Amino acid sequence: MMKEKNWLTWLTVLALVVGLGFAAMGASVWLSAQAAKQTQRNSQLAGQLYQASRTKSQEASSIKKRLDKLASDNSSLKKKNSRLAKENQALKQANQDLPAASAAAGLNVWETEEKGGKLQLKIDNQTGQAVSDLLVLAVAANGRITLNSLPSYFPVGGVKPRYFYRKKVAIGGTEGSLTGAYAGSDMVCLFADASGVYWFKGNRGQIEKIGS
Repeated sequence: MMKEKNWLTWLTVLALVVGLGFAAMGASVWLSAQAAKQTQRNSQLAGQLYQASRTKSQEASSIKKRLDKLASDNSSLKKKNSRLAKENQALKQANQDLPAASAAAGLNVWETEEKGGKLQLKIDNQTGQAVSDLLVLAVAANGRITLNSLPSYFPVGGVKPRYFYRKKVAIGGTEGSLTGAYAGSDMVCLFADASGVYWFKGNRGQIEKIGS
């Protein structure tokens, strides 16, 4: 009777041990499954976060490109506006100078004849005012002579040009003669109007303002 009781006790303990083992195994399987699910959720979340971060990065890059383009466009517009402002100022100045330039264009000089080795000049001042510091130069040129190109016709060390200078030239006609050893085919002149503004008149009749 005693042996049967011990046997039953051992069976009961064994059953408990086996039951606990199966329970532990089941718990382990369940925990593993939960861990796998959590890992999967974490992986999905990480993927979503990465995708969101990538999207944000792309959006930031796109915004930066748009801002850079706007900055570049603004810079171009600023330069264009600055250029237009300068052109407008130049036009405004030209319009202001137009009456004076038109008056300055009324001074004409031309050669008449060679007399005594000197080239005679006729000066006709129809500017409506006396002019001063009149300098007439004979220039050997085939094209249009401008104020900027004038020095190139008289290189340093070259033959001195024929010229005529008079401190004051009254309204109307007067005469003069060129001095110097060389006579060119065209005439240019520089002079100051009554306001003290200097002008250049080229061989094609063009007027350029030099300044005061």
